[in-house]
Amino acid sequence: MVNLPVLTRFLGTKLAALSLCEEEEVLLVSDLHLRPEEEEKRAALEALLAGRPAGSLVLILGDLFDYWVGPPQGRAPGWKELQELLRRECERGLSLWVLHGNRDYQLGRAFERRTGAKVWGGGLLLRRGEERPLLCLHGDELCLADLAYQKAKRRLRSWPARLLLRSLPFALSRRLADRARASSRKKIAKTPPESMLPTRGALRALRKEPSLFPCDLLFGHIHRASHGDIPGEGEPGRFFVLPSFEPGEAGHALFGRSGLVLVRGGKDDPSFGTFLSPAEDSQ
Repeated sequence: MVNLPVLTRFLGTKLAALSLCEEEEVLLVSDLHLRPEEEEKRAALEALLAGRPAGSLVLILGDLFDYWVGPPQGRAPGWKELQELLRRECERGLSLWVLHGNRDYQLGRAFERRTGAKVWGGGLLLRRGEERPLLCLHGDELCLADLAYQKAKRRLRSWPARLLLRSLPFALSRRLADRARASSRKKIAKTPPESMLPTRGALRALRKEPSLFPCDLLFGHIHRASHGDIPGEGEPGRFFVLPSFEPGEAGHALFGRSGLVLVRGGKDDPSFGTFLSPAEDSQ
């Protein structure tokens, strides 16, 4: 994976900084959950990337794939073609960066070699001159009220678990991934919705990071286009949530000199979705 100097760690996530050119506009998208059989979603992504000029920066904030268990998956039919789509765009001149999500944290060097994309297992702070920076995360680290998920995350992302998953034949690891997703869907159906939102404490913690704040915050994970205020006293701070990427709307954001703009169905959404109140902290 790409090696960047670590600026700091925030809620356990390592962060690095990227400096942007004055006129550079960044395309930001999250939670595509690509699968080979979903041809409409693939076509929507292909059209979105094809519309960006060569030299553009594209940042995917995690969960590019519905699951990724390791290098053998990249050689499997269907998954290989999805990587070829990304390689064509990188060869055309796009600068494609992919952050780890909760579904594809096994992406690594083999994926980089096959696609030309850069993988970073953390968050990125986008800086442009004297403008307010934008911190980009996947977002699962903010959902501290979901205690069962946070516990499972620590277990599944431990090095022994990751090495074991990489060593399994793809047919077996795919069955395990399918079983884990089915279990996750059942859990989500029984879990209070507010426990899967970013918590006030997690957002407030950003104010205690002088190397980051003041900044705005952009993340995905909860699949819901929304915005809100970062709690706490002092300089105002805002957060924005990207929607999941669906064929009809192809929801994404553009970050340029005019700020951050949400685009859905080919149209700008100046309000950036609905207002979102963070969840209360767990006792």
